[in-house]
Amino acid sequence: MHLRTSRFTLRDFREDDRAELVAYQLDPRYRGLYDLDEDQGRAKSDELFDLFLRWQAETPRNNFQVGVFDASGRLCGCAGLRVRADDTRTAVLGIELAPACWGRYRLALDVIAAMIEHGFTVLGLDVIVNDTSTGNKRVEKLARWFGFWETARRDGPDWMRARGWQEIDWTMTRDAWATSDRRTRGLPTPSSASDETSQKS
Repeated sequence: MHLRTSRFTLRDFREDDRAELVAYQLDPRYRGLYDLDEDQGRAKSDELFDLFLRWQAETPRNNFQVGVFDASGRLCGCAGLRVRADDTRTAVLGIELAPACWGRYRLALDVIAAMIEHGFTVLGLDVIVNDTSTGNKRVEKLARWFGFWETARRDGPDWMRARGWQEIDWTMTRDAWATSDRRTRGLPTPSSASDETSQKS
């Protein structure tokens, strides 16, 4: 999978990206979100990176996790679309930014717009969903800006409950995106799908 916006490249991870991903996920600010010490954080990051690489080899491919790179080639974060096993027309959208890029709202807008457009127009999805915590106000702001609507609230994992937060589900449909003014305000969308792995089988 390889997408381009006007300022960023979203592409499949390669082995030589591992060190940069692990480095930003070991940042104390990042680890603090999940109450991980350095050893736990390193193990979690390596495990996730291995999973991202395995997903690329799956046939059919239903999970897409890409690195977000700026014009200099620096890794700014990652984003994903993970198709649900019980409903192959629905995928879960996720995004995270490296701590050095926190607060770069336009970066997040570019990436989310590209992923939504790719999901509906290339992967042929009918629904894209996202889940986040009530404490993550940045993601809530982004979800509402794009027109996602809240569909459920529930108790989340231990680290959320420890902070008094809940987990929220957000939903966007293909029809809602097709008529959204957020799609037509010049936000970057994928210029092309550069390899066959960007196609959902």
